[in-house]
Amino acid sequence: MESFLVLAVLTSAARAQEVEWRHDYTFARREALDKNRPLIIDFTTENCFWCNKLETTTFRDSAVLSLLNDKFIPLKVSAQLNPQLTEALRIQSFPTLVLAAPDGKILSTLEGYLEAPKLAGHLQRTLTAVTNPDWMVRDVEEANKAITAGDQARAMGLLKSVLEDNQERPIQVQARHLLKDLEKQAADRLAQARQLEDKGQNAQALQALTKLLKTFPGTQAATEGGQLLTTLALKPEVKQEQRTRRAQELLTQARADYQNQQFLCCMDHCEVLAANYGDLPEGAEAAKLVEEIKSNPEWMRKACESLSERLALLYLCLAENLLKKGQPHEAALYLERVIQAFPSTPQAEVAQVRLSQIQGQPTQQTDFKKAAEKEEGPAVP
Repeated sequence: MESFLVLAVLTSAARAQEVEWRHDYTFARREALDKNRPLIIDFTTENCFWCNKLETTTFRDSAVLSLLNDKFIPLKVSAQLNPQLTEALRIQSFPTLVLAAPDGKILSTLEGYLEAPKLAGHLQRTLTAVTNPDWMVRDVEEANKAITAGDQARAMGLLKSVLEDNQERPIQVQARHLLKDLEKQAADRLAQARQLEDKGQNAQALQALTKLLKTFPGTQAATEGGQLLTTLALKPEVKQEQRTRRAQELLTQARADYQNQQFLCCMDHCEVLAANYGDLPEGAEAAKLVEEIKSNPEWMRKACESLSERLALLYLCLAENLLKKGQPHEAALYLERVIQAFPSTPQAEVAQVRLSQIQGQPTQQTDFKKAAEKEEGPAVP
């Protein structure tokens, strides 16, 4: 019994000092794919001096042994017994080592005898080429999420960063497929824009091209789309279409302001229409809107109040900018102007607080109420 145990231990130790070669190509390919390990194929012939030396020296090195048995699927192929595979891979000298990815893609071919350190270096580089770094996996996952969310531009940026080193890791193969699909989507968008141009639908073509450039930046389709966009924009009929569309947009905004009793904003939009699009129907309608507002005292009062509020806010903004530039005296002048010109307003209250801070005085927010009571009498409790 003891002899049997000793023999078993010795046999196990001997195996640990040898490469665990596979001899069936189909089985080894399947195992490499199932375990996601790269494949190393050793092509040999009978009575090959350098083949035997590789077996008795390099393949007995502890570092090489560990890599081959733990990280690879090693396959030994006899050229005499497997002539078809030998010819298919164009093996002409022996020994020859073929390093392949788990999916069978050949990564490198090493001819002749190799010492252990040199082979170990090739093995490490192969592992690097087929191993997916965590950050690449994370970025591809984020790219997939971005695609699902419709953010193709972000997805393309993530995928391109994964492909920067131009290697063939499995995750990079996946990234290339995703990027290729996005490129195809961009090309389809460009084709649709060209069809719109051919039909004379220039406005729709411009919109499609603008969206293409925003959604798929950096693609070949986006580059061509940018050139087409420039060409379209220079056409006289397109310029006129854009001008008419802009006038319609401004009039739509003016009408919405009118309906919401935002009379100052309405007049602003109408002034732009009158100044730049007076020859169009939209310009004439804008002029009518302005006349309606000006002829109504209550509407004009609201417009003036909006203008006062806008001016007060501009003065406050100017004062803050002056303070940032180290000009407190000039800032104080504009704060005082707000207090004097727009009393009893929220803007005046803000100006008073800011002015007190500049002057190093306690803030007195109740002054406005007292001032209002003096002018208008006591407030109703």
